[in-house]
Amino acid sequence: QLCFVCGQRGATIMCCEENCSRWFHLPCAKEGGCATLYFPDYRSYCPEHRPEQDMQTTPEPGTKCLICMEPVEDRTTYRSIVCPACKRAWFHRDCIQVGAIPSAQDHSRC
Repeated sequence: QLCFVCGQRGATIMCCEENCSRWFHLPCAKEGGCATLYFPDYRSYCPEHRPEQDMQTTPEPGTKCLICMEPVEDRTTYRSIVCPACKRAWFHRDCIQVGAIPSAQDHSRC
């Protein structure tokens, strides 16, 4: 299969969205804006079909990721997410992918 990001053969991951035919390599996923969810079902999505967090807030300037302690952007982006429980803890999506503890309700706990 051809990777839609780099155009090379050998792509082994397909977008989980029904009727989507985009394939990609795991190393190309981040560069291509894909979402690879490393919990319960290990699903991967192309940028068009990746799940988005329904955020009603933006981080305050200077807010830091509670995992790596580096600043998160002070605007809503795909790269930053807020804890769905407390609505105050912010994380980089890349950090939370590794540091999340899946709960029975399929969302992470901070």
